[in-house]
Amino acid sequence: MNLQNTTKISVYVKNIYTIIVLFFLSIPIFVSVAVGFGDDKVARFPPRSLSLEWFKLAIDNPTFINALINSMVLAFLTTIATIIISLPATLALVKHKFPYQPTLEAYLLSPLSLPGVLYGMSMLIFLGEFDLGLPSWALLISHIVIALPYALRTTLVIYRSSDRSLEEVGMVLGANHWQTFLYITLPMLKPGIVAGGLFAFLISFDNVPVSIFLTTSNNVTLPVAIMSYLVGQNFDASIGAISAIQVSVVLVLLYILDRFYGINQLKSFGS
Repeated sequence: MNLQNTTKISVYVKNIYTIIVLFFLSIPIFVSVAVGFGDDKVARFPPRSLSLEWFKLAIDNPTFINALINSMVLAFLTTIATIIISLPATLALVKHKFPYQPTLEAYLLSPLSLPGVLYGMSMLIFLGEFDLGLPSWALLISHIVIALPYALRTTLVIYRSSDRSLEEVGMVLGANHWQTFLYITLPMLKPGIVAGGLFAFLISFDNVPVSIFLTTSNNVTLPVAIMSYLVGQNFDASIGAISAIQVSVVLVLLYILDRFYGINQLKSFGS
């Protein structure tokens, strides 16, 4: 067997493996969305007949809609905050050398290795120790902490793999530091910023382990509302309907991102 045939077989096996993994990852999403289109009184798959009744009930349920709005606002604020924090952190970690730099970078990325349940419980104990209650800002800070490593890591990879000599060329040609940042550095970091912001939004929007400890009736998020609904022994198809709406929000976000930036441009992040 020559090298060309071996390469073709390896590519074929890799494609088959990728399809299988994507298929199994998509099954829960497909099932939960399909359940919402049934007219059964309990969640059933496959649905015996199609109906939009459960979508109407889900939309008319103020608990779900308020939770959806809370999740979107929280995810948006988390995304903005993580970008604002990760951008200067990336510049400092890559452009400058200072004592304990690797330690600081590892510290900023450490939430990746910390179980969400452990962090959420620790934050709850901390707030209780100082009689702070469960304020909305604590939930926001917690989401920023768990989402920041994703934004920071993407921008770090992009900046370290970029041709930073372009910044020096700009400075030699007369650009000041702000001009160099706006017209050279920022465009280089754009794929990492967009990818990191997308990761941060999705991490916050779908988070359960941290949110379940820190939400109240006033700031409950959609994943927590869905879990609470299921814990109350409510197994009707409205869960599938609101899950379909949640998936739709993510798809709309991806569509907008593709229209204004182009998903294909994120391939530069992978390279």
